[in-house]
Amino acid sequence: MKQQLLTKVLAASAIALCGLTVASGPSYSRTSPRETGFWCSTSTGAPVTMYQNPQGAVEPWIEWTSDYFSASGYNPATRCQLVSQRLETYRRNRVLKYITAGQMNRQNVICTANQVNGLCQNLIYTLRPGQDAIGSLYNLLAWRQGQVGMPSAEESSKIPYIDVREKLGENTENEVQLPPFYPSSGFP
Repeated sequence: MKQQLLTKVLAASAIALCGLTVASGPSYSRTSPRETGFWCSTSTGAPVTMYQNPQGAVEPWIEWTSDYFSASGYNPATRCQLVSQRLETYRRNRVLKYITAGQMNRQNVICTANQVNGLCQNLIYTLRPGQDAIGSLYNLLAWRQGQVGMPSAEESSKIPYIDVREKLGENTENEVQLPPFYPSSGFP
C-alpha cells in the first residue's frame, strides 16, 4: 500500500516537474487557438507580437526587425517574447488603455498611460538612442497600417495617445481608474 502511494506521488511529481521544465522555455505559439491575449509568433519569419481578441480575430501588433539591442542580449525574438508577455500582463491587469511615447530612466520608450495626456506608466519597450519616439509610435502598431503618419483620434497634445481598449475588446463605459502597474521585468 505504501509502495503504491509512493509510486503515485513520484509519478505525479515527475509529471509536474516536466510541466515546469516545458513552461519555463520560450514559447512562440499559442497553447490554444481559443485563448484571448498577446503572444510572440515566428511563423512568418520575423518575430511578431500578435493579439487575439475575444471574438477570435488574430492581428499583428509589432513586428520585431531591429537588431540594435542584440549585443545586450535582446535580439528580436527575445524582445518579442518579453514585450508580448508585458502586454499580456498589462491587458490582464486592465492597465493597457493608451499607448504613448515617453521617457523612463532618461531613455525614450513606448509605454502605457491611464488617460490622454497621462503619465508614461508602464514600459512596453525601449527605443534606441536618437530614435524618434513620436514617429515610432505612429508607425508602431501593425494594425494601424494605412494610418501611418496619421494622428491618433485621441491625440490632444503633441504626444499621441493611441486608445487600444476597443482593439482589445474592452468595455470602455463605466470603467474604474486603476493605479499604475509596475512589473519587475527586464528593460528593453
